[in-house]
Amino acid sequence: MGPSQIATVTQMRLLRPRAKFLSLAEELLSYILTFLSCKDILRCSSVCKALRQTYLSSSELQYITELSGQQLLPAPGMDLDNNTSIYKRLQLLRDKAHAWFKLDIHSSKTVFIPEPFRRSTNTFVIDGHLCLFNEDQQLAKIFPILPKPSQQIVIEREWSSESLHSVPNAVCFDVIMDPEENLIAIAYVILGWPTDDDKIYIDLKVLDGDGAHPQAAGRTLFLSNTVFQGDILASNELEIAICGRYITFWHTRRSTVYDEPNEEMWWLQIWDWRHSTTSNCVISGPEGQDSSDFCFLGNDRLLTVSKDLRLYSIENLSQAPQLLACFLMPVSVTSIESLTPMNDDIAQNGGLQLHAQRTMWTSDPKNRLLGFVAQIQNDAPKSFTFIISTRIFLDLQVGRMATIPWECWGPLNSRIFPHDPQCNFDVCGNRVLHTFPATSGKDSSQDMGYKLHLMDFSPLAVERRQGLGKVVSEPSMIDIIESAEKLTTFLPYVVVEFDRRFGADQLMDIWFDDDRIYLPEPNPEDPDGDSVGQLEVIDI
Repeated sequence: MGPSQIATVTQMRLLRPRAKFLSLAEELLSYILTFLSCKDILRCSSVCKALRQTYLSSSELQYITELSGQQLLPAPGMDLDNNTSIYKRLQLLRDKAHAWFKLDIHSSKTVFIPEPFRRSTNTFVIDGHLCLFNEDQQLAKIFPILPKPSQQIVIEREWSSESLHSVPNAVCFDVIMDPEENLIAIAYVILGWPTDDDKIYIDLKVLDGDGAHPQAAGRTLFLSNTVFQGDILASNELEIAICGRYITFWHTRRSTVYDEPNEEMWWLQIWDWRHSTTSNCVISGPEGQDSSDFCFLGNDRLLTVSKDLRLYSIENLSQAPQLLACFLMPVSVTSIESLTPMNDDIAQNGGLQLHAQRTMWTSDPKNRLLGFVAQIQNDAPKSFTFIISTRIFLDLQVGRMATIPWECWGPLNSRIFPHDPQCNFDVCGNRVLHTFPATSGKDSSQDMGYKLHLMDFSPLAVERRQGLGKVVSEPSMIDIIESAEKLTTFLPYVVVEFDRRFGADQLMDIWFDDDRIYLPEPNPEDPDGDSVGQLEVIDI
């Protein structure tokens, strides 16, 4: 064979199709692609017509990319073998996202707060239940809020002072309930009068009975001596919270040392209540800082928010938390309010609370939002709402403790909005509900009440929801008088402004989960108090 013939044969061999992947059956191609990430699936479907057709024909591939685009994960226990098909789940997922932007804010139902919980009552919503605790009368109650036929957990019960605790000289100061865990945590103090040697304990019981919780390490959690000592009357705040595997105790008090600044100190203790009744996992606020707030980021990290944001590792509760990083704020902050990461496995510290009901999906812990109101220190104090993506805290490479300037983490991972004192907001997953002052368009100074805005920060909302809301991709700038500079943030989102107006005295707060919006309204019988009189419920 001559050289020309060899060249011809070689060329023919090179031209012979060698890629046999596309010759596989479409079902097999689809199955192979399910092992790829969302980005790789979309990349494959964009460079090859055959793979594009495979993607469009596969509900499972579209379901994977839809979940990732909405920054969701399948809820624990919701495997693919249950009665809901992948096609049906895909449709439900898309319909739910669209339903938020088409919400009828005028259609609602009202739940009235029963007596005697219309005054001096700590009120919160969790797993479709309203939980109430009246500290003055030492009474507690839980009942379902307009339960749906599909609601799996329905608990209704009331506790008297005798059933909350039976310890002599004890006073209950906080009660938290979790229907999903069938758990009620009761915090009480045994007064040490006349020696002022007060002792605090937290009892764990079942919600639907009178005994100790069978999964708890013990009936009672014990506080560290570094968290609380002595006189309870010297304390400003004493609060507990349940967050899945964790129970927390939050304590603040003012310094009373003569000739020292009247600084507020805080302490936080964390228990893994299923494994131990004691804990060395204690964090305290450094001197010179105002009161802080905190939230869990997944199961092994904790974030405290004050003049800066401090990220801790809490993998081992038998020892003090490890400080991983300090994220600096862009300006001097005098106070923090309303830290709101409202999810079933992210806890918050506060009196008015909400935890999401169990659903088919849950937000991705690495791609959620947290929000808080920060007051800026200057001659004319102003407040701003910070909305921050949690991915910046979970993508951090663990090593030596780092101090990270705002410019290196904040602008691309956040949005900042001016905060009116009468406004409220809440965060759930990647959505934010926020009230803003309404204006007539002609005179922005005229008081026209407040309107509710929905903001969705998920990537698919920004890419696909243009017809249902306004896409905000351009940066926003806030003027900071203190430093005479503009604070610029870039996190993109889609916003819808609902047409209903609220008066300044109509709303005490905003709570929402995947299925409902809850609007607590003040008790007209207690105009000078902060008690909830009724709850307006809006279904999605």
